[in-house]
Amino acid sequence: MKSVVRLLQNTAVRGAARSTMVSSRGFACRAFVPTLRQQFAPAMAIRSLSTSMPMRGNGSVDSDLSHTLSEEIDYEAKQAAEEGEPEFIQAFANKTGFKIKTSPGQSRVVMTKQFGSETITVSFDVSEILNVDDPIADISVYRENEEGDAVKEAERKAEDAPEDFPIYFTATFAKPGAPVLHMELECEEGEIGVAHMKFLKDEEAAVSETVEKDWARKQVYCGPIYGQLSDDLKENIDEFLAERNVDTALTLFMQDYIEFKEQGEYLSWLKSFKKFIDA
Repeated sequence: MKSVVRLLQNTAVRGAARSTMVSSRGFACRAFVPTLRQQFAPAMAIRSLSTSMPMRGNGSVDSDLSHTLSEEIDYEAKQAAEEGEPEFIQAFANKTGFKIKTSPGQSRVVMTKQFGSETITVSFDVSEILNVDDPIADISVYRENEEGDAVKEAERKAEDAPEDFPIYFTATFAKPGAPVLHMELECEEGEIGVAHMKFLKDEEAAVSETVEKDWARKQVYCGPIYGQLSDDLKENIDEFLAERNVDTALTLFMQDYIEFKEQGEYLSWLKSFKKFIDA
């Protein structure tokens, strides 16, 4: 997250467990007649303890949490307003012909375009941003030499950490009178790798997100190991993809779009969290 505020960072929940001991006194039974004090002693009253639960779900930290959420929402909203609608989205659509379809609250992004008689569908998920490596601090690696002295062997700076993250996505190519080519791909640092190439009976079987269709796709032969194909065939497949704009420019766009959409979803998530706490 771009925000420097960390939710719940300054909020501590401290609870003290209390135990209440109720002591009871026993009286010994005697065979002789009790004294007057014993006869007129008042009966020992047993006081019951009750714990009253709050009528609403308001915990002791809810007020602090709501305040922290408000600060985070204000910060994110201000950042979004300053940045505005990014130009790269429309620029990419104009250049490639891809139309982007997604919905607020949904992590799935679908892009479609026409290429002659083919319908091309590219699908990826915003959650791919979770594949990013955590930022690292400056690291120095030492080893001990023969004299027992520590000698620096390697050094890695925090800025050496890669800024991008791997993305797993699918590209489907459908045209009349032919089986549908469904490709499962992955990209990192602008390079696209082919994981599987499948042929399905129709476009719905290839792009539908239902559990049944997804299960059916997994039963289909995944194709040969891509790395074992001939160099000529692999080169032709790469050219096939590039001609349809499934290339480095697409991978860079997905990186940027995932970060853009994730920020919007984060702001919505904050607002839903606050609405829940304040209810």
